[in-house]
Amino acid sequence: MKGNVLYPRVDAKEIHRIQRGFVLSFDSGVEFSDVAFDAALNGPRAFPPTGGARMGEAELRGLRQACIDSLNQSSNYSGLPGTTAFDIAIGRTLFHAGRQSIGEFGDPHVWDFLTLILLPDLAAKRLAMGTASTVGGQSFQKRVTGGDRRHVFQRLWKRWLIFGPEIAEGGKLTEDDYGVTIERLITNRPRIAQAVAGAIIGSKYSGSERRDYSRIFMRKLQQTSGLVQIPEDDDSYLQDVIDAIHRQTIESIDREK
Repeated sequence: MKGNVLYPRVDAKEIHRIQRGFVLSFDSGVEFSDVAFDAALNGPRAFPPTGGARMGEAELRGLRQACIDSLNQSSNYSGLPGTTAFDIAIGRTLFHAGRQSIGEFGDPHVWDFLTLILLPDLAAKRLAMGTASTVGGQSFQKRVTGGDRRHVFQRLWKRWLIFGPEIAEGGKLTEDDYGVTIERLITNRPRIAQAVAGAIIGSKYSGSERRDYSRIFMRKLQQTSGLVQIPEDDDSYLQDVIDAIHRQTIESIDREK
């Protein structure tokens, strides 16, 4: 299907009921429901009234199967933690699925559909792999609320969108790395984000020292961006800025020791 394709949305009036159903069935096992899928896809508010090509049932089921197949092949990422392999596999599939519908994937209600209707079992699997949190609690709720920066799937797609396939596929950035960089709006500019990723990976730090490095680096990047323009179209100048911030970050870390 060519052109910008519309994805289904979850009706805003139904989202809390659907989320509650997901939470209530989490411990016993969340499953994909053909009934819920058909109801959501054919609902009166499933698509915006503006018109345009729509994702059909076959395409959506194909996307679901592509996600399942990708996870089945994620064992090929030998040496990576299970959560990292999962995130790379799903992130890649959603990134490619959304390449013709980037605007659509910016709609939180599209993510509600993808997560709670099309891929609820996969979302539950990933949530069960993560840091323990109270099921139904505020933190858990954020993970299944479209538009939230901690969303279980949207954050994976955003990594690929911002950092690009080479970095996202490489698995060299940690969860903390992604968190501290993506939260800063300046890194929504892909070439700057990629340069930042290169600095973090190249720092050779790990554990708490890496978290400190990333935090200080991003703070100094924000300070620098408020003083001078950081261009994306001049690779040499951009690298000079990144190198200068790297040196300042190392100096700050050394002073704190």
